[in-house]
Amino acid sequence: MHAVIIAGGSGSRFWPKSRENLPKQLLSIVGQKTMIQNTVGRITPVIPVENMWVITNEQHAFETCYQLKDFGFSPSQLLTEPVARNTSAAIGYSAKILSQSNPDAIMAIFPADHVINTTEPFLKLLKQAETIANENHLVTLGIKPTSPETGYGYIKQGKIIKENYFKVDRFIEKPDKLTAEKYLKEGRYYWNSGIFVWKVSALLNEISLYLPKLHEQLEELAFNTAPIKGKYPYQTLSASGKKVFHSLESISIDHGVMEKSNKVIVLPADIEWNDVGTWTSLAAISKNDSHRNVISGNVVSIDNSDSIIQADNRLVAALGLKNIILIDTPDALLVCAKERAQDIKKVVEKIKSDKRPEVSTTISETRPWGSYTVLQKETNYLVKRIEVLPGESLSLQSHDHRSEHWTVVSGVAQVQIGETSQTLNANQFVEIPKGAKHRLANMNETPLIIIEVQLGDKLDEDDITRYEDKYGRDE
Repeated sequence: MHAVIIAGGSGSRFWPKSRENLPKQLLSIVGQKTMIQNTVGRITPVIPVENMWVITNEQHAFETCYQLKDFGFSPSQLLTEPVARNTSAAIGYSAKILSQSNPDAIMAIFPADHVINTTEPFLKLLKQAETIANENHLVTLGIKPTSPETGYGYIKQGKIIKENYFKVDRFIEKPDKLTAEKYLKEGRYYWNSGIFVWKVSALLNEISLYLPKLHEQLEELAFNTAPIKGKYPYQTLSASGKKVFHSLESISIDHGVMEKSNKVIVLPADIEWNDVGTWTSLAAISKNDSHRNVISGNVVSIDNSDSIIQADNRLVAALGLKNIILIDTPDALLVCAKERAQDIKKVVEKIKSDKRPEVSTTISETRPWGSYTVLQKETNYLVKRIEVLPGESLSLQSHDHRSEHWTVVSGVAQVQIGETSQTLNANQFVEIPKGAKHRLANMNETPLIIIEVQLGDKLDEDDITRYEDKYGRDE
């Protein structure tokens, strides 16, 4: 069995923690590991890492490869999308790539950002789904509902095939509360988990029947796929391939194929599952205090109830709140009634329409070599804290509009300016003139931390000319 992990979501309803440049699946929402790390770790007992594929937006490729490297995940099995085109495009593209080596492979689809607490029963279901899929069925896991949830799509079971799996009667959009209560009472309805198992050839055949235009374009996408050069040689599309991908219809695999196919089987799954779609999901999967609050970070809480309160470094004091979501980050604060959690997406849309940077970036950004945090920015100067991971280096680059001043806080810096190189220890500094080719590297086994002061008339990430880069970003 092969796994394809769908990691292209933006997680807008988890703003301000989740941003376009660092979406929910790359964050530690539950536990110490990120959601995509939890997804990979969960399935490794039945699917070896060499059989795992990930598809994500190309701007998240480096961070995804970095987060999965300790699992032994090969960057050559990471596919990238230039733009989001929903799950039909992502799954169809992945299936076409898999079909080149094994058209009859069993392919299991997993969202990267779900929580499943009952791992053993889940893995048994996957093995059962694999057996059913070998009979050319399209299998979907239907979660047995525990409440009249209105935030999920539903699946109605049809006639029984064998003792514990059924034909799908129909897929149903998110219902209202009264309808959801009816479904729960009747007992023949399941939450749509978005977890699927099928033969690659069986899926591609159904795509050819119900999404023929997409099927025609998959061959061209596969032909235009190749690994980038550099440390993480993930798969990317050529300019021609990206043009094709942009032209694809944006439609889910549920609407495009599953609702129309007569080969769909629902396998009931009585497991502790949560799609962690909104902040309110945390109440179901996190530790609650005696007043049903979910609190984490630097928080002083007095007389609050049924609320979710998170803080980063600065102190957040909350008094007398009820049914409130309060999420504090270094550059944005969200205060929201819990009943409006689904509408946080509207806040993100408003921020995006106002062209504010907080929709996509935070003051801290990850890079293949490490990360940086903007400490202060004014019209003509910018101060950053830069952390370079052991054995990593920034590109050989220059800037047309700014000079830079580097002071080493901890670690040992290898600095190249023009044709000369030098080593800097803690408390030592160096000036980088405007226009000079330069590079910063950390060849030691401990992180390197420097404070960078930029001075100039343009202080943004666009003012970079790369000459050499170990991550292939100079192409």
